[in-house]
Amino acid sequence: MLTQRGLRVYLRRDDQVSSAYSGNKYYKLYYTLRNAQQQGADALVSFGGPYSNHLHALANLGRAVNLPTVGLVRGYEQVPLTPTLNDALAAGMRLFFLNKKDYRSKNIAPILPVLKRDFKHPYLIPEGGESLAGVRGCMAMGWAIDQQLSYTPYTLCSAVGTGTTLAGLIAASPRASVLGFSALKGEGSLTQKVERWLGLLGRQGRVPWRLVSDYHCGGYAKTSPELLDFMAAFEARNHLLLEPVYTAKMLWGMEKLAEQGYWPRGSTLVAIHSGGLQGRRGFAGLSTV
Repeated sequence: MLTQRGLRVYLRRDDQVSSAYSGNKYYKLYYTLRNAQQQGADALVSFGGPYSNHLHALANLGRAVNLPTVGLVRGYEQVPLTPTLNDALAAGMRLFFLNKKDYRSKNIAPILPVLKRDFKHPYLIPEGGESLAGVRGCMAMGWAIDQQLSYTPYTLCSAVGTGTTLAGLIAASPRASVLGFSALKGEGSLTQKVERWLGLLGRQGRVPWRLVSDYHCGGYAKTSPELLDFMAAFEARNHLLLEPVYTAKMLWGMEKLAEQGYWPRGSTLVAIHSGGLQGRRGFAGLSTV
């Protein structure tokens, strides 16, 4: 346990933002939706997998602002649909399925005739909300933490998928050091992506940060017995739920680093619970309550 190693630990509960659009998805989509409205969009179109937190949040936010939503789903349609896609349908999202080749290249040609027929100004949102608008939205999370902890230096920890949330946190946390725990196997282009966003915001080199790529359990949405054991023990001890794709891997990685003496005793750590609990339904034996 982190606290037993003399560390002061805070968990920011963004999973409690809303059950319909929990965690960092609300922040990533906030300015994107504003941009879409200002540009006169009459539909929101984006990409995601069968258990996509992004599509789940987009469907519910679209309903909240009275904008139709279209989800371009990876893979062929399977019946029954996943609980995530059923939720999206219930929120009014129209679903189209792209084969893996088209999805990988984000080739929307197969559904362009439908989009052009039904909408005058569809607004295309990158997968996961990855955009400069998404980064700006996530800066609100960093500002709030920095104001609350104005009395002490701290390390800010976040799970990383696209790097959008991480870039926003780095840009808005001038007194922190920031660790991003990658949910993906290998670093890939994540560091370059984050540095690009920081450069566009004029925030490069202002905050020490690093990407930790050792606790992905084999890749995106992969797990291990050790991770699941850690997750179950953490949930029982703290009376809250995690999900194994992002937040559990981050907290597990923090525990491992603490075991290695990464932080001196007395250090202050802040971890982001980035929500996504609806995605637990994609893992056998994990409830959402």
